[in-house]
Amino acid sequence: MVNGSNVAVVLVTHAPLGQALYACAEHVLQSEPALMVADILPDDLPQPWVKKLVKKIADLGARDVLLFCDLYGSTPYHIATDVQRKLSLRGMCVHVMSGVNVGMVLKALTDPTPELENLVTNILAATTRGIVHQSPT
Repeated sequence: MVNGSNVAVVLVTHAPLGQALYACAEHVLQSEPALMVADILPDDLPQPWVKKLVKKIADLGARDVLLFCDLYGSTPYHIATDVQRKLSLRGMCVHVMSGVNVGMVLKALTDPTPELENLVTNILAATTRGIVHQSPT
C-alpha cells in the first residue's frame, strides 16, 4: 500500500468511486496498485472510519501519507482531514487533496519524487495539464 516513493496513498471517497479508481489504476498499470481504498456509504458514521483508517495507515509504516478525497467539504473530506490531524499528532506528514481523478491517482502511484511536498506539486501540475477543453470545430 506504499508507492515507489514510500508514500502511502489512500482514497477516501463516496462509494463506489474509490473502487472504480482502483480498478482503473489496475487496468492502466497492469498490476495491483499500491493504493488503500475507503469507500464511504451514505449511512456510514465518520468516527469508525477515522479510527479504522488511522490504524491501517499507521500500520503501513510510511512516514508520508497522501489522502485523496472526491469532494471538498463532504463526509469523506471530513474523515480525511480528521485522519490527517490524528496521524500528524503521531509525527507523520499527511497531505489531503480533494477532487481526485484518475490522472491524480496514476501520477501519485508512478511519480518517483521522494519528497511528499514535491509529489503534491507534481500531481497538481499534472492534473492541470490533464484538463483540456476542445471547442467544436
